Amino acid sequence: MANNENTQNKGVAVDATTPKAKNIKPKFTDNSLRNQRLKLLDYLREHGSITTSQARELLDIYYPPARAFELKKEGYLITTIWDSWVSEYGIKHRIGRYVLTQKQPIESEA
Repeated sequence: MANNENTQNKGVAVDATTPKAKNIKPKFTDNSLRNQRLKLLDYLREHGSITTSQARELLDIYYPPARAFELKKEGYLITTIWDSWVSEYGIKHRIGRYVLTQKQPIESEA
């Protein structure tokens, strides 16, 4: 009987009150600009920084500098640090590393 219960519960959504629910990431079903900003912000909050190439590869963000700029306009403090990266072909590139220095947006005094 226990085996049937396990089989029946496969694919059932985790209840939001369970401790495991805190670790569930939102699913981004499209690659809209809004979702790209949210993915970038989520990654920065969790890891602190990301490079341009990582954002392209890991988050499917084609032009990360624009998304970082848009988040800055929303009030997030994101610093760009220039870094070097060597491609798989051995070519050295200068790329941006985006560092989240404040996790909540700053309210503008308008």
